[in-house]
Amino acid sequence: MSAISGRHTSNKRRFTGPRANDPRVVRTRAAVVDAARTLFLRKGYAGTTMEEIAAAAGLTKRTVYNNYGDKEALFTQIAADVIAYAEEFARGLQEEFTVGISAVNLRAELDDLARRLALGIVRGEVIALRRLLIGEAQEFPALAEEYFDRAPGQVIKALASGFGHLGRVGLLRVTDARRAAAQFAYLVAGEPLDRAMLVGKVPPKEQVIAGAKAGVQTFLVRYGVMRTRRARKSDLQGKDSAFERKVGRSMPRTENQFYELKINTRN
Repeated sequence: MSAISGRHTSNKRRFTGPRANDPRVVRTRAAVVDAARTLFLRKGYAGTTMEEIAAAAGLTKRTVYNNYGDKEALFTQIAADVIAYAEEFARGLQEEFTVGISAVNLRAELDDLARRLALGIVRGEVIALRRLLIGEAQEFPALAEEYFDRAPGQVIKALASGFGHLGRVGLLRVTDARRAAAQFAYLVAGEPLDRAMLVGKVPPKEQVIAGAKAGVQTFLVRYGVMRTRRARKSDLQGKDSAFERKVGRSMPRTENQFYELKINTRN
């Protein structure tokens, strides 16, 4: 039984062995995957045949079967490609958050992270796979769950670990690291991702980057330490101004009255 969908998986031969890295084999497999992705999106998984995939790829049906045993193997490969990209991205985050981030470069580092995250999520392969998984969720429930756990789930986990670290060293105000990670991800990529998912068209790169940068700005309003210090300083300055205005209107006659007036004004 298939570990992916719970249905019987064909035992037809898949192309394996040393020639798997042959440039011609790599091109052939990429052409098959691209054709399958396009047809799955257009006609659905059930409505697409291996014959149609072979024709769209410009290959014989035998060649397709030599590389992928059946449609399920193709569908799984499409998901595996995106999962591998997400896992690699998540692994890189673990190192980035613990090396080289300081109060001086925090904003620049978060801007760079947001840019790469948004461009990594809002791209054709990810949009296509997510649309496919939503459309075929009943047919491949386990694959959809696996994708969520190993792709966006791993990225959120890595972000949460990083933001937790930044909170512990005093660079962010974080009490719930996972919530901060989820909010960061949506702020920097949520809107263009939702639009691309529904419309099927990836927004221009410049638009995605601008949205990600604005998302970081909003994120730091909520979680930034420097923002909090500036706000406190502003509050104290405002209270001092109020105190000075009050003193100007009613000057205390003794030292005790002066301190009593200042304490009451600050409270």
